[in-house]
Amino acid sequence: MNKTRFSVITVCLNAEKEIEYTINSVLNQDDTDYEYLIKDGQSNDATIEIAEKYRDRFREKNISFRIISEKDEGLYDAMNRSAEYANGEWIMYLNAGDALFDEHVLTRLSSEVSGKYDVIYGNTVLLENGKYKLLKAGETSCFKNYNPICHQSSITRTEIVRKYLFDAKYEIAADFDLFIKIFSADEKSFRKLDDTLCIYRLGGVSSNRVLKREKEFDASRRSNGLKRVAFPHLQITRVVLIEGTRKLAKKILGKNFYSEKRGWYPEKYKAAQWRKID
Repeated sequence: MNKTRFSVITVCLNAEKEIEYTINSVLNQDDTDYEYLIKDGQSNDATIEIAEKYRDRFREKNISFRIISEKDEGLYDAMNRSAEYANGEWIMYLNAGDALFDEHVLTRLSSEVSGKYDVIYGNTVLLENGKYKLLKAGETSCFKNYNPICHQSSITRTEIVRKYLFDAKYEIAADFDLFIKIFSADEKSFRKLDDTLCIYRLGGVSSNRVLKREKEFDASRRSNGLKRVAFPHLQITRVVLIEGTRKLAKKILGKNFYSEKRGWYPEKYKAAQWRKID
């Protein structure tokens, strides 16, 4: 198949309630120099049936659209497998239930790609309980404290993904580990954009298992020789306490937790202008 600039990849399993939201955000991109690949883990719901009804729509735009349904060993194994299928120069992993921020994301990224970089990343809009909040991307110097990159709001050079791969020994933090490997090899290979790329729906694996995530972050730092904070266990405890406090506040305040005072808005960051295609 002909090379394209971007491979947008959605890894999913039994995602019938989320997949259409994601597909529409990809289909409505005004830049057509991309392919869309859905790597399904052999769903037993209507995921494939829903995805298939969009095939003609992608064909009309002359965009390669592939659905690969096969058994895998979980999320990160599926991401590694899908990288081997990719024909694009750059990969963007967009989970089922997440969406490209607006219809111009790939157009804007097209003007930013450069042979100097292996990873290009930007800001993310969080979506929870029907409200939206802007999460600014961090500097790569923050790797020693937290993950400054939401992988859905990044693109990585395909050859680099294939070189390092996602380490499936991590249940939650393999994306962080991949970025750490790339960073350790060449700190200058990252480029941060002041641009919003993705709407990320909270409630996934990493946002629900904070303690395990932070322990895996620390293990990745150690295995990749990244200079760490002096007392990592204190940092892990701090992050867990912050998340615990947040969960308690949500429980007490209910929907009032998602207030503009806390940065949550019903419309302000709801900038995805694509429409659902019946």
